Amino acid sequence: MNGMEKMTKKEMEMVTGGKCNSDYGYFFCCPANADDMVATIKNLMNSGQKDKASRYIQFCYEVCGY
Repeated sequence: MNGMEKMTKKEMEMVTGGKCNSDYGYFFCCPANADDMVATIKNLMNSGQKDKASRYIQFCYEVCGY
């Protein structure tokens, strides 16, 4: 993720999947598709990161349109 921290906003929007931001307390990028979103949510939940999963779901709904 080091490389992404130095990207411009325009460069971040060009990342596969679309927009990225850290407005939700974590740095998220829109997933490329719904399957990637579900896989990420499952991984977060299985690793005990329920707050992060919740914020990721909110981010995907509000920013990515999922």
